[in-house]
Amino acid sequence: MDINQQLQPIVATLIDGIKVSLEEEVRNTITQEIVNKVASAELSTIIDEVIKEQLSVRLLKYNVEATTQTQLNNLVKNLTVQIESGLASAANKQITEDISKKLAQIDINGAIGNLVEKKLGALVELGNFPQCSIHHTSVNFKDFKISGTQVKGGIVENFSSTGIEDRATKVTLTLLDCASVFENTVIVPRLEVKGNLTVDGTITLKGDIATDSPAFATIIAHSTNQVKQNLNEELFQGFSATIHKNLVEQGVDLDRITQGGREVIKGPQLGYHIVDSNLQRLGIVKDRQTAGENLLSDTLYVTTKRVGVNTVDPSAVFVVWDEEVEMIVAKRKQDTGYVGTTRHQRVILGSNNKENITLNTNGTVEIDQLSIGNVPMSSASVTPNYEGITGQIVWNESPSLGGCVGWICLGSTRWAKFGQIE
Repeated sequence: MDINQQLQPIVATLIDGIKVSLEEEVRNTITQEIVNKVASAELSTIIDEVIKEQLSVRLLKYNVEATTQTQLNNLVKNLTVQIESGLASAANKQITEDISKKLAQIDINGAIGNLVEKKLGALVELGNFPQCSIHHTSVNFKDFKISGTQVKGGIVENFSSTGIEDRATKVTLTLLDCASVFENTVIVPRLEVKGNLTVDGTITLKGDIATDSPAFATIIAHSTNQVKQNLNEELFQGFSATIHKNLVEQGVDLDRITQGGREVIKGPQLGYHIVDSNLQRLGIVKDRQTAGENLLSDTLYVTTKRVGVNTVDPSAVFVVWDEEVEMIVAKRKQDTGYVGTTRHQRVILGSNNKENITLNTNGTVEIDQLSIGNVPMSSASVTPNYEGITGQIVWNESPSLGGCVGWICLGSTRWAKFGQIE
């Protein structure tokens, strides 16, 4: 609302009140000096002081828009009293006509209006207005600008700018000094990360990985190395078992094999251009049958009902030669087999590279340590003095009349004689 429009009724009321008061009350005789002072605008000074004093008090105390008509009438009445007290002492009835003439010559309406407007303007610029006393329609916002640095605190709703459009109904993005937290899905047409990327969850790719990217090359290299490391004997045995099973169940169809455009195998026939069949190298043969002799690497000789190792003249069913020593496996008689040597040579049976049992050429058997059940047995020429096992037996190597056959351990280093020789 324009303040001039608000003051216009007040000024008009003031002027009307002043005229009535001057015409009715200032009827007594007034001196020419007062007339001259009125003519020389002394009235303006008085009105100025009164208005300044009264309006300052009223404007600081009241809101112009909220002031009632009764308050305005009281203000006019107070102004009239002030004017009357300044003029009544020297005024008289004779001034009535002169005042009328002077007032006719003076544009008192404009003078008071300008004066009030100036004073109110000064009060508006320098004074303090009560809270909520100025309506927003009375403020000229033309060319009014607010800097972004002046906006602090509070929540900006329905925020929008050239590059930002806020449609969220709750907090979805939190900006911190150390991180930016998104409370929901992040959708971007293209994402470029400068640095490390850590994903705490499942990665689902609905597109492709560029084959020329370093990541793709790293994945391929890592996968290849892992496969190589896992290609152990157990894995190959599993493949071999699967292949063997397929071969057994489905077989291999080699109905036709060509070499240089010529057939090597055609059905059950070999190619006619294969003239050299002396196989010098052969893989694993699962089923091989021959009708004659076989010699493998000048070591294994096989003929009808004879097998020889390092010999082509086996004397028994299975013969092994190691330089001058000959070992055979053969049938000795009905339901009796024989393992040993037919030559004048000792035979040693051992375990863990030890000579456990020695078979001598004279038919005797030598056993250094013998256990029957849990009872160890050995021999000695004197009474044992070492810790033994309870029940352990040591045979006497030097028996004599009245002596003992041997000694038996009663625990620890205690040994007792047994079997007196008479």
